[in-house]
Amino acid sequence: MESDALKVVIDPAGGGKIGSFVSRQTQRDFFYQDPRQTFPGDGYSDHDISGFDECFPTVWPCKYPDGQRRGMSLADHGYLWQGPWEVQAADDRLVMRKDVPELQCRFERTCFLDTTRSLKLDYLIENNGEESLKYVYSAHPMLAADEHTQLILPEEINRMFVSVALNVPGLVDKTWIDWPLDGKAGLDEPFSSQKCSVVKLCSDRLKEGRAVIYHRDLREGLQFEFDTENLPHLGVLIQQGYSPDETTASNRQLFLGLEPTTGMGDDLPSCESTGTVREIQPGQEVRFGIRLKLLSRMPGDR
Repeated sequence: MESDALKVVIDPAGGGKIGSFVSRQTQRDFFYQDPRQTFPGDGYSDHDISGFDECFPTVWPCKYPDGQRRGMSLADHGYLWQGPWEVQAADDRLVMRKDVPELQCRFERTCFLDTTRSLKLDYLIENNGEESLKYVYSAHPMLAADEHTQLILPEEINRMFVSVALNVPGLVDKTWIDWPLDGKAGLDEPFSSQKCSVVKLCSDRLKEGRAVIYHRDLREGLQFEFDTENLPHLGVLIQQGYSPDETTASNRQLFLGLEPTTGMGDDLPSCESTGTVREIQPGQEVRFGIRLKLLSRMPGDR
């Protein structure tokens, strides 16, 4: 999909991935590009993690908690990234669908450029089963970053929930921290792959769905706008070169994530414990939207 300002590449055959989001003015691709040439395994970390994947009905692998599906193993990062999606081009829109027979549901995403500078994503999840469906949905964009990169989060955030923290002194999983961090634990800017850490944070329920990754050297940013009625939380991933060994994809790689999500937690048990798991009744559906907007100046500048 192209305009005077943007070039967006979408791969229905590759798990519905939005592979790149490129500014024509600067040629900056806002999405991280996996440097590996081969992908020998079949797990999520063994596939191309470039770009924007969709996570449903979980992010981390877990067991379904109750009902007829009780004990069912839910796959790492869900069921949408592993195989091709159905696709239909209609005028200037790309309608993409993925059936999830394990859960008797269908996931649909419609992509279109609603302005020359923004990509709109309209979502539909249908529960075609005979019992309610509990789920977590999370957008999963991996965003390119360097020492010039800045994250601009909603001003209403005054604390964050720590989902996971690895090699981040002072941060403990499943606890709350004050936000902003004021230079604490090496998460302050500038970002650097030499910090060798990774942390996944999640906001409280938000009133305004808006967050930005901004590149000061290029004076360009990518703004995420999202429906807080159905996506009330924002996940924030800060990956600064962490690697448990010397062979993983993330070895010395720097990337960030801004992840509009349904719940405060990366799996069903975590979201149940925080009271944020979502549910669709039999024969019902849920709709929501996300917009990715190219910014030519810092938010608030005139």
